[in-house]
Amino acid sequence: MRRTALAALCILAAAFRLQAQEDLSHLSLEDLLNVKVTTATRIAEAASTAPATVYVITADEIEHLGLRDLKDILALVPGVDTIDPHFFLLGGQRGFVGSFANTLLLVNGREMNNLIAGETFISNQFRAGNIAQVEVINGPGSAIYGANALGGVINIITKSAEAFEGADVRVSGGSFDTREASGVFGVRRGELSIRGAASFYRSHGDDFSSFLSDTAKASPAAENNAYRRLPDVYGYSNPADAWWISSEASWRGLYAGTEMYRNVTGRGTSGIQWDYLRGSDHRDLRLGYGGYRFASADQRWQGCAELRTYRDIFWGNHTEDEGPIINPQTGATITSGATDSDVETYRGYYSNHNAGGSRRSAGIVQTTFALSPMVTLAGGVTYERSNIVTAAFSRTEGSDPAVEPENRRPEYRSWKWGAYGESQLKLREGRIIATLGARYDEHEWYGSSFNPRLGVVFKAPGDSTFKVLYGEAFREPTVFEISNSNGAIRPSSETTFEVGWSRYFGSSLNNQIVFFRNRVDDVIVTDVIAVGGISNKGELRSHGIEDQLRFHRGRFSGFANYTWIRSGKNLDLPEQKANAAVQYGGDAASVALIGRYHAASKTEYHSALYSVPSYAVFDAALTRRLSNVSLQLAVRNIFDRTYYQPEPRAPSVVMHPQDGRDVQLTVRFSIR
Repeated sequence: MRRTALAALCILAAAFRLQAQEDLSHLSLEDLLNVKVTTATRIAEAASTAPATVYVITADEIEHLGLRDLKDILALVPGVDTIDPHFFLLGGQRGFVGSFANTLLLVNGREMNNLIAGETFISNQFRAGNIAQVEVINGPGSAIYGANALGGVINIITKSAEAFEGADVRVSGGSFDTREASGVFGVRRGELSIRGAASFYRSHGDDFSSFLSDTAKASPAAENNAYRRLPDVYGYSNPADAWWISSEASWRGLYAGTEMYRNVTGRGTSGIQWDYLRGSDHRDLRLGYGGYRFASADQRWQGCAELRTYRDIFWGNHTEDEGPIINPQTGATITSGATDSDVETYRGYYSNHNAGGSRRSAGIVQTTFALSPMVTLAGGVTYERSNIVTAAFSRTEGSDPAVEPENRRPEYRSWKWGAYGESQLKLREGRIIATLGARYDEHEWYGSSFNPRLGVVFKAPGDSTFKVLYGEAFREPTVFEISNSNGAIRPSSETTFEVGWSRYFGSSLNNQIVFFRNRVDDVIVTDVIAVGGISNKGELRSHGIEDQLRFHRGRFSGFANYTWIRSGKNLDLPEQKANAAVQYGGDAASVALIGRYHAASKTEYHSALYSVPSYAVFDAALTRRLSNVSLQLAVRNIFDRTYYQPEPRAPSVVMHPQDGRDVQLTVRFSIR
């Protein structure tokens, strides 16, 4: 790998001497930041004047900063906390820390949370090669999207959904025997347009044997520490495979497409295992959609009617337990001298494969109507039917246990519908933009929820913009939470107030600062220690500041952001974090440096508080483009820093070690 990195550096150094620069230095920062977003209101509008706190990461930034997937992108967004247990991403937005179940994940505006637990399940599948833009809304989104947009909304805009013509292919490889390939294509023949993308990822992953064997650091209170099969003796493995496929065909307003992925990993460091070699987890989510886009001749009235179908399957196995091995057939307890046969007898298999997985179908009609240049109305209606099946679990039946009443929780059949409406009024020649909207949702199991929003944006004389925002949101209980609470669980509800100020300082500097305050009632908490396990534990208060500075002058560009937050006991998230990125060069050649800082945090482990140390990590990327071919060398964790992130979900381990230095070389071919 060192030889590969050295060779790549030599190639890039030579390429940099071929200057022929084509940069964007002639553009002002305002031109570069005039990015249109649709997530805030479903109306295309500038991010600076949208009635929400919006952070946008563009394809140009993704490419030049060497960001490889959605995990890398989210780690740089203010107010978003990401925790990587090398299984699937944990964290949340603005004080919500857990399995990202309080965030709504969209791909091109369509929900992609998994069906069984409402989690974003961000792992290795969302590769950067097909991402044109990521729009992150921090704050409530239920007034538009309904359930689960409590902390915010993440919307991935794909290249395959844009007016893309030609082909773009990427191939990369590097540390941890990582290999990746992705491609995007688009063709147009008259009124027929066909676009698609596919990405494939495979990696052996890092070896965390030494950490997991250090019981004082990894799991000091685990009952099986003294006799656990230590991974430095018996081995550790966490291979990862993932693919993601997108496609869409459209003709005269009619369209049909699909979004699907499969993600396969080991168990990472997500729990204490008797066997770290053979555990696995498979997730398979498939969305098919079709509909009709309509518009009046003058484009003042436009909208769509769409049908969607989802299928969500998962299966896997583990030997996770902090206590002794208990033979499921004899009841015998083993506390020392466990053999391979003992461990295999104890292996637990989970699956909903034999039940055909969970399914959902949805119908959506939404429209916008510009009454005048100053007044725009938007609205929509949704109806969904779900048949969600939890995993059958067995220690005796092997892979894909039979779906029988005794090892299967109740199916979750339900319907729900929702309707939203919104008006946007521009006053004083567009200097004041007022947005008022609300959504009503009705669910067969938990009843109704009404969530209003209000936003006022004021473009002051000069270069300042002020935002005053109010919103409400809710998170619905998942099938796990309903079944484990005997139906007693209620939705969580939130109210949020925000004030923001954005200002340009000349043509090269912009600063945006936001103050927010959240109140959440009936918080749904999963406590694996407490009797009852799942409950509504009252309320959560959080408040904080997000500040982002962007600059662009000549061939230099970049950003720096800072987040300060207080949330309840502030467990599992740093009170302060900061990111910075600087890029020099242009489209032909560039060098970029990223810095990420997290203050120390506290995590709760077996009713005791443990400290997770602060860290600062630096990444770099060198990019050179020659005609339709580009080369990039990206290095993550340049100084091979050892650092950790907390465990917010279950107290099986105290914290999660992060990957060491990671070097990847990418070659990209573009055909236009």
